[in-house]
Order: sequence, then structure tokens, then C-alpha cells
Amino acid sequence: MSEAYERESIFFAYSKWHYGRGLSELLAIIGNFLWFVAHFFSFKLLLRTLFAPWKRMTESYGQGIDLGVYASAFIVNSLMRAVGFVIKSVVLFMGLISYIAVALFSFFIIIIWTLAPLVLIGSLILSATFFAI
Repeated sequence: MSEAYERESIFFAYSKWHYGRGLSELLAIIGNFLWFVAHFFSFKLLLRTLFAPWKRMTESYGQGIDLGVYASAFIVNSLMRAVGFVIKSVVLFMGLISYIAVALFSFFIIIIWTLAPLVLIGSLILSATFFAI
């Protein structure tokens, strides 16, 4: 154990760790979770390719002027872009819901982490007064 902790009481040393290094590491872990969700759902890539065809499935317009081939290719390409937009929008929406859920859960974890030592001290005091009665 380091000399700094040997000179302090265990309560002060724990409080210093809990609200110092422990809280900073908790915030780093929360940042890792948020980073993971953002990269798992590939927000940047999905937003960049939102109107791109689904799985790059396209039809060639062919050579020359054939209105039937041109119309067919245009309809298939438009349909693949619409399918890509719908699927990517759903994935983006689910990713946003997941990101918000992780952020809210993290907020509650930070509150619990902050109040945990106070709840412990309060329960010790309450139990001591209960047995003193």
C-alpha cells in the first residue's frame, strides 16, 4: 500500500478513491459503451450511404437507346435505393434508441455510484440507532 494511504484513515482514502479515480474510470467505461453502440450501428456510414442502393444492387442502363431497358433499370435502381433507405433508416432508429438507453442507464449508474457511500453510512447510522433503542 502506498504511503499516502497509510497516513490517512480508511474512510478518507476510500472517499478519495471513490470520488476521484473510481468516478473517472466509471466515466471512461461509460464512454467506451457509448463508443461501442455508435460504432456497432455505424452511424456515420449509414448516414453517408442513406440513399445508396441496398447492397449495391443496381441494374445497368445498357448501351444505345432502348427505352424498355432504360425504364426497367431506372425502376429497379429506384426500388433498390428505396429499400436501402428504409432498411438503413430502421437500423439508424434502433441504434438511436439503443444509444439513448445506454446513456440513460449510464446516468442512473453515475447517480448510484455517487450516492452509494452516503447510503452505506446512512444505513450504518440507522442500524446503530435501531439497536440503541
